[in-house]
Amino acid sequence: MNKYMSLLFLPAIILSGCQTQTQTQTQTQTQTQTQTVQVPQAVFNTKVITIENSQLNQYWSLEQIKPVMLNKRPDWLPRGAGKGEYYITIDSNGNEVSKALISSQPEGWMTQALVNKMPKQQYVPAASNIKRVPMKVKMDFEVKRMN
Repeated sequence: MNKYMSLLFLPAIILSGCQTQTQTQTQTQTQTQTQTVQVPQAVFNTKVITIENSQLNQYWSLEQIKPVMLNKRPDWLPRGAGKGEYYITIDSNGNEVSKALISSQPEGWMTQALVNKMPKQQYVPAASNIKRVPMKVKMDFEVKRMN
C-alpha cells in the first residue's frame, strides 16, 4: 500500500515543483517587463540663460565618468567628415534635457534625429553657480577623416 501511495504522490510533487518554477519565471519576466527607465523630470528654478561654450565652465562642469571604449562606430555618428553646431539645455539639477541642431556642413550630414540619439551628459554646478542656473549652450563639433 505504501508503494502505491508513494507512486501517486511522486508525480504530484514533481508537477507542483514545475509549477512553482514556472510561476517564479513568470513573476521574474513580469518584473523585468514592468521595469522602466525613470527619466528625471526637468527642473528650472530660474529663467534659462543662453551662454557661449567658453563660459560653460563658470556655471557647470561635465561630470567625470569613466571613458567607454566602443567596438564600432556609434549609430548616431554620421559617416564621413563634417562639422556642425547644436544647442544643449541644462536644467537646475545638471541634467542635459534637450539638444537642438543649428547647422551642419555638408548640409544634411548631421540631422536632428541623429542628435537626439547622442548620449545625454550629466553636469555638476561650479562653485560660483550656487543658484544652479539653467543654461542653453551652443556647442560645436567636427569629425575629420583619418588618413
